[in-house]
This record gives sequence, C-alpha cells and structure tokens, in this order.
Amino acid sequence: MKKSWIRFLAFLLIFALPVVAIGAVAFGIPARFEESFLGEFDDKVERLYETEGEKIIFVGGSSLAFGLDAELLSETLGKPVINFGLYATLGTKVMLDYSKKAIGEGDIIVIAPEMNAQTWSLYFNAEAMWQAVDGHFGLLRYLDSEDIPAMLGGFWKFAASKAKYYTMDISPISGIYRADSFDDYGFVRYNRDKDYNTMTGGVDAGMSIDFDTDMISEDFIEYVNDYVKYAEKKGATVYLSACPMNEAALAPDLTMEDLENYVAFLNDNFDCDVLGDPNNMIYRTGYFFDSNFHLNSAGATVHTRQLALDLAEIVGVGNIDIEIPEEPEIPVQGEDMVYGYDENEVYFTYEVTDFGVNIIGLSEEGKQQNVLRTPVAYDGKKVVQISADAFNGGENIEELFVTDNIGQIANGAFRGADALVTIHILAEDPDMTKVDSLGNPHEGLPAEARFYVPADSLATYQNNYFWGPHSNYIKAEN
Repeated sequence: MKKSWIRFLAFLLIFALPVVAIGAVAFGIPARFEESFLGEFDDKVERLYETEGEKIIFVGGSSLAFGLDAELLSETLGKPVINFGLYATLGTKVMLDYSKKAIGEGDIIVIAPEMNAQTWSLYFNAEAMWQAVDGHFGLLRYLDSEDIPAMLGGFWKFAASKAKYYTMDISPISGIYRADSFDDYGFVRYNRDKDYNTMTGGVDAGMSIDFDTDMISEDFIEYVNDYVKYAEKKGATVYLSACPMNEAALAPDLTMEDLENYVAFLNDNFDCDVLGDPNNMIYRTGYFFDSNFHLNSAGATVHTRQLALDLAEIVGVGNIDIEIPEEPEIPVQGEDMVYGYDENEVYFTYEVTDFGVNIIGLSEEGKQQNVLRTPVAYDGKKVVQISADAFNGGENIEELFVTDNIGQIANGAFRGADALVTIHILAEDPDMTKVDSLGNPHEGLPAEARFYVPADSLATYQNNYFWGPHSNYIKAEN
C-alpha cells in the first residue's frame, strides 16, 4: 500500500511540475505585452476608475481608440470624457464588464461597437485578455466569472508566448499599434507617421458595411439590456451609437430604408436610446486611416465634433466650436511608374482601378496549376489586392506565394481552393500585406492550411493588429 501511495504521489508530481513551471513563467517573469497595443488596457481602466464626478464613458473597440479625441470632447462639453475603446479582439463584452463598477450617478455611457458580427456578440478572446492584463494581473478581479473557464484554457498559449518573447528578448509591438501611441486620454495621437488614408484604393474591400441586423446576436441584446438596467439603478444613462464608417465601404445596394430599418431595430430591441443619426457618422474616404473604422487625425476631429453635436443638448451645451479640417492629401508615389512584363500574370484575371490592379479570378491556365505566385504587375500596372473569390475554381492549387506588392487580401479570397494548404506571405512587414482583423481570411481553406511568414517576422505578425487575431494560422518559414 505504501508503494502505491508513493507511486501515486510521483505521478502527481510529474503532472504538477509543468503546471507550476508554466505558472511561474507567466506570473514571474517581467511583463512582455505592456508596450503592445493591448498594453494600454490597464491605463484605460485606471483612468476610468480614478475619474471622479459625472463623466461620459464611451465603450467600444479600436474605432474609439482611433476616432475619439477625449481631450477635445472634454473641453467642448465641460465634462470628463473616458475613451474606453481599445481592440475588438478583446470583445465588446470585456469593455462593458470592466466599465460596470465605475458607473456613478449622472454618468452617460455611450456603447459604440464596430459594424461587425463579432463586436455585436458576446465574443471573448482569452489570450488577448491575458496579454491585456500582463503585469497588472490584479485587473482580473473585474472579469466576468463566466469567462474564467476560457481564461484557464487560454493561459497556456499566453504563457508560452510570453516565455518565447522573454528568452528571445522580443517586444511584440508593431508600428502605430503600441501603447506609447496613446495620449493621456486614451486616444491614438502619436506615431501617426502616415496620417492619411493608407488603404489600397482608400477602402478595405473585404469589409463591407450593410447595416444587416442579423449581425446582432440575441444574447448580446439581452446582455446589454441587463447592463442598461444596472446603469440606471446607479443613476446613469446609456445610449447606443454608431461608429465612424467609410463611405467607400458601404454595400453597393444599400438604401436609406436599410439604414432606417437598422435604427428601428435598435430602438425596438435595446432598452436605451440611439444617440444621433448613424447616417451622420458615414464619412468621406479621405478621413480614414488603415481600416474602414479607423480615422486619421483629421477624421478623428470630424467624428469628435459629431459626437459633441449629438451630446450637446443632453449635457446642456450650446454652441459647438470645432472646425472641420480638410481631408489629408495622400502622397503620390510612383504615379508614372511602368512595370515590366510579369510571367505570372497569365494565371489570373484582373480588375484595373485608379489605385492599382486587383486580382479577381484565375485564368483557365491558372486553374490547372499546383503552385502559383502572385504577379507584381499586370499590363504595366502594379497589382495591389486579392479580391474575394479570386481563387474560386482553383481546386488543383496546393501552394501559393503572395508577393509583397499585395496590400490587401480580402475575406473569402481563397474560397474554392480546396487543396490550398501552404500560403507563403513574403512581406517582412505585416502592414504591407493586410488581412481583415474582424474577418476570416482563411475562409474556404482546408483545416490544415497555414500562412507562412518570414521567420524573423513571426512575432511581429502574431502581434500585428490585422494578423494577430489569426495567429493560430500563422507559422514561420523553415
């Protein structure tokens, strides 16, 4: 009997050691995500809870981080404004959960998710949540208990990533997507080196805006209505608001009736009012930055002004004195450049636009290939995008090389490529070849399909704003 107990304890120790070791890594070594975009989370929570008196709290995702100048709005309305928007990959629910205990009497809460099914749901990303609280684990006290099982499941990947970055002395930051891009009010004010519309053709063509109410989940409606009741008991008022929207991203068949039906749906299903008119938050393309919901600095001023107008009567402010800035001019680069013949152009079909050439399909010759490489140019013009369904009919394709001239891969680009399992992304900088952070760039691909990126850029891809949510599908080149 004694030997059996000894054997049992030995086995228990063997299984417990890895758990203890991983826990020691995650909690014991210095924080590795404080400098990342998610590293702003603790500052946003601190700002929210330390602000005294009546305040206006905006809750949402990165469209607030890029689009709400809280300092300007505070000065205009004469009330503290809290920009509590960070990253849709965390989920709207997390931001609502973390805001609840800070609600006080007289507060105004504005909920403004991006126009996407993920943000209008109870989506929760445990790994992103671990990264957001790295070095500030006390913040977990505000976590919804229902999310604890997911957090336990996501802990191991977080710990492994943290250990890797620590041993390799890598800081997972990328361009503007870093904690030091935020000002003291939670607005992305700094590191805007390209403060104009940087999207191919001025729009993320893979992210259409159509005001389809099917994107709003029933459990999210129920959750928000419970949140509204809680806030009202605290003496606060809750509103729903639209996020900034790129007019070039509107679905071509969208009508004013669709927009009116969308607003009617919100009014009928949510126990709070809609703030303003969503139509007023559809802005010209030149005011956007790198997504259909991210504004450049000028665009942020335009959006902040609109929010001021919508809130002015509610807070008792008369004249709103914020000037509308001009749309930033996009630098012209290589306008007259003519590209030579590319031998790979024969495998695809194209759409030629004022902003470059889009791959829209495969030629009959392309459909017969096992391995393809995207062309740099077609008919002397630069190829800049892979459009949705571009690989439809490519059942024979097993391997693809995406050259770094491709600025955007649309959602659904690989639908129909049933054998495509190896996709080489050749750009060393993930911002050169973007995917939709809220979408599904691997839609239609086999389960074993992976994106292979330059080995030295793996950490940058995995923590990139656009690629990061799809990190499970990213591997380093051998």
